[in-house]
Amino acid sequence: MTGTREIQPYEMDNGDEDSTAIVDLRGLSPVTRREPKDRHLLVRLNGAQIGHVTRLPQTPSRVGRGQDCEVWVNDDGISRKHARLVPHGRGYVLEDTESANGTFVAGQRVHRHALSDGDLLQFGPSAVFRYAITDASQEALLRQLFEASVTDALTGARNRESFDMQLRSELSYARRHKADVSLILFDVDHFKKVNDTYGHPVGDKVLIELSRTVAMTLRSEDVFARYGGEEFAIVLRGIDAAGALAVGERVRATVERLRIQTPKSVLRVTVSVGTASLGASHETTAEELVSAADSRLYAAKHQGRNRVVGS
Repeated sequence: MTGTREIQPYEMDNGDEDSTAIVDLRGLSPVTRREPKDRHLLVRLNGAQIGHVTRLPQTPSRVGRGQDCEVWVNDDGISRKHARLVPHGRGYVLEDTESANGTFVAGQRVHRHALSDGDLLQFGPSAVFRYAITDASQEALLRQLFEASVTDALTGARNRESFDMQLRSELSYARRHKADVSLILFDVDHFKKVNDTYGHPVGDKVLIELSRTVAMTLRSEDVFARYGGEEFAIVLRGIDAAGALAVGERVRATVERLRIQTPKSVLRVTVSVGTASLGASHETTAEELVSAADSRLYAAKHQGRNRVVGS
């Protein structure tokens, strides 16, 4: 018995890293798919934010430790206004702005240097980045890899290191744009009793369910992180003190309605919440904002728990 089989197209690497040729054997007509390399990125290669991706804008960007820098680098060896990245032609020029510890490309100190794809940049003694010109797919992959590295394995929220960096970044953004930013800290009430009564697997389930439920109430631009143990944090871009109180109350009420099934019974938990806002207080640094929210969280505990205390 004789039959026929349709010959399907197949992909063939044609040696060009920018494209893949699809050869249709029926007509021997090559079709080329291209994705433009139009993304200019800085990728952190060391430190707590290893893998972090910054897409450079089509305007000059300041690099430094100052909170108003577009490329903020949390490193004591970096000057507050360390360098600039300036669009030039189809790429960027790196300019040192009289930094104390120097700016380097491929290990050589520079004052002004036209960058090429793959260049290794070093600001001060230890902050190292790679300059990459890439396409949308590669940028997405790099961001996915970074997200995996900054996610708390149990809850799926951001981890503590990521939260610390993101809070500073949001404060920098708020100052540059003269905008509000708020912080919420909340803690599960009597969590030790949950672990002691039901066991740690149930305690883990409480944290997982709570995180999933709270995350669903937040905006995509909000930063939700596991701050430590049973304590969580939320950074709210563009939200003032009154808005932070409203979000805190929504979180509190959402958790209060949560029902968690355990082998023994249905478990209910509550949280105590503290809020702080940049525009409503004298707290101007990340540490001061965290301290203010933390003190209000504990005020909520002392006032009876399952409540919100704000500025």
